[in-house]
Amino acid sequence: MLNKGNGRRFHRVDMPIRYFITPSSPIRDREIYATGANYFPESTLKLIETKKNLILIAIEKTQTSDPLLKTIFIEMIEGVEFFGNCLKDISNGKSPKSDLTYWVQLKERQTGFKQAAPLEATSPKTFSYIKMIEQKYLTYLEYMIESIANSTPSHFFIRERLPTGFKIDELLLTFENPKLQKIPLIQALLHFTTFMETYLSVYQRINDDNYLKQFPKEWPFKDSNVSAGGVAVFMSKGFKLYTKVDAFLYFEAENKLLSFDGTIVGFRTVQEYQERIAINFEFPNGHDQSFLQQEIQKHEVEECMDIEL
Repeated sequence: MLNKGNGRRFHRVDMPIRYFITPSSPIRDREIYATGANYFPESTLKLIETKKNLILIAIEKTQTSDPLLKTIFIEMIEGVEFFGNCLKDISNGKSPKSDLTYWVQLKERQTGFKQAAPLEATSPKTFSYIKMIEQKYLTYLEYMIESIANSTPSHFFIRERLPTGFKIDELLLTFENPKLQKIPLIQALLHFTTFMETYLSVYQRINDDNYLKQFPKEWPFKDSNVSAGGVAVFMSKGFKLYTKVDAFLYFEAENKLLSFDGTIVGFRTVQEYQERIAINFEFPNGHDQSFLQQEIQKHEVEECMDIEL
C-alpha cells in the first residue's frame, strides 16, 4: 500500500508495466552529472559485504593447495572495490578526473589482474577462468573511463548500453552445479564473480538511467502495484523519502507514454536485496490518468478471463 496521499482514493492492482523513474532534479554543484538516485542503498551494501565474506572464506580453504591464490584474489577484490569507489563518486556528482592522482590510478587499472600471470604456466585452467573474469571487468572499466572522460556537469556521456553475453556468464552456470560445492577454488571463483557482478550491476543502472529514457520499449517490464494515483515498484536503487521524481509508464500495445510528477512516499528493503519504492502522482494530467485507469481495468478483465478458462 502507498503510505499516504491520493493513492488511497484509487483502486490498486498488481500488474506488469514498463516504467522509468528518475529524480526530478539532479545533484546540484556537481563536477559530473548525477541523477540524484542512491545507487548504493542499504540492501546493495549488505549484498556486497555478504559476497565478499564468502570469497574470503573460500580463499582460506584454497591455501593448502596454492598459497599464491590468496594474493591473486586479494588483488582482484581490490580492483573491483576501486571500481566501486569510482561508482560511488560519480553517483554523487564527483568526477575522478578532477583529481589527477586518482585519475591516473583509475586508468592504471586497465592493466588487469597482474598477480595471476604465473598461473598461466602452473595452472592454465585456473588462469583461463581468471582471464574470463578479467575480460568482463576490463570491458566495464573501459566504458566507465570513457564516460568519465567525456562527461560534463550537465551531461553524463554514454556510448551505448553495456555489452552482455560474456564467457564468464556462461561458466557461472557450470560453477553453480551442486557437485562443485565442495571445491574451494571453484567456490572462490563463483563468489568473486557474483561479488564483482554486484558492482557491475550498479554501473549498469547508472548507465541505463542516463541512456534508456529515450527508449521506452527497452524499459524493464516488471510486476508493480498500480493505481490511477500512484505506483509501487521494486528497484535496486534508492530515493530519499519525499524526493520529487519523474515517473514514466509505457504501454507498448498502444505505443502510449504516460508522464507523471511524483513524490516518494514509501521506501523499504525487501527480500532479494531490493527496495520497494512507493510513489504518489502529484496533480496528474487528466488524460494520462484516465488512460492508466482504463489499462488497469483492462488488466483486471483479462485476469478474470484467464481464471474462467
